[in-house]
Amino acid sequence: MGRNLGKTTLIYTLVALAVLLLDLLTKNLADTYLKEKEISLLPFLHLVLVYNKGVAFGLLSEAPDFIRLPILLITPILALVITYVYAITSKGYSTAVYMGMVAGGAMGNFYDRAFLGYVRDFIYLSYGGISWPAFNLADASISTAVALLLFKGLFWRSGKR
Repeated sequence: MGRNLGKTTLIYTLVALAVLLLDLLTKNLADTYLKEKEISLLPFLHLVLVYNKGVAFGLLSEAPDFIRLPILLITPILALVITYVYAITSKGYSTAVYMGMVAGGAMGNFYDRAFLGYVRDFIYLSYGGISWPAFNLADASISTAVALLLFKGLFWRSGKR
């Protein structure tokens, strides 16, 4: 158990740090190269810098600070605790990877909120009249991890499917 706990903790930590560092690097690049500029990479994929004071998709961005700030600052701390506990109590190292992805994403957005007062989003998907709110690598990491965890839970639960 102790050896597995150490390996699980290492995997979780390394993945979280990798996501955090990549997220901050890409946000800094966006801050440097996308100010007042939009770059279209594909007909549906655009890079455009947006500052988000709220939570996902800009929710609570207009809420008073006494409501918004506690939620925005406490949630990532809870995410770290919950993801770490879940990672070390689950069987298999893939869960440690998924939880590390969530933790790294939570820390990346927490950094922005704590030190800048907003989150830097820069990936924008749209095609025709359909669009998705701008997001960043932290958001993509969290969403991907949750999707993979759900997929794992639905199709590989206890090796029965």
